[in-house]
Amino acid sequence: MKVDDLLDDLSDLLDDAKDMPILNKAMIDKTQIADIIDEIRKNLPVETRQAKAIVADRTKIINDAKAEADAIISIAEKKRNEMLAEDKLVIQANVEAKRIVSEANLMAQKVRNATNHYIDEILVKTDELLTSNLEDFKRKRAMLEKAKSKQKKPGDGEEAASEDKA
Repeated sequence: MKVDDLLDDLSDLLDDAKDMPILNKAMIDKTQIADIIDEIRKNLPVETRQAKAIVADRTKIINDAKAEADAIISIAEKKRNEMLAEDKLVIQANVEAKRIVSEANLMAQKVRNATNHYIDEILVKTDELLTSNLEDFKRKRAMLEKAKSKQKKPGDGEEAASEDKA
């Protein structure tokens, strides 16, 4: 029997006791009360142990829950810190990438400018050389034309031909 049931039996026994009106007392069976008290004493340690076990279990559950919550919080903080670190790395990588692209664009512009300058110099020299060659060509052609025209003068052609024969 459980202690609660035994206490209910004890209460019922007191309710059923015969009243003695003059003495303001009641008559109860001592043996029954003694038996119930003995049963309470026997059952009380069992229920006390159960209560202690329940309290211990409750305490263990609470401590386990706190430990698990702390572990979850720790993992979450670690993950947050990793994500922040990754964000910082991404930001740094983006800054570095922009710097590299900017340097590459600047270098490409310098190479384009240098190439355009070099090509322009070559074209100028080529133009000067072609102009010079063209002027030489025109002079030589003019000289050739002049030489031809001297050879074709009337009378000069026959004398020159007879001189060649002699």
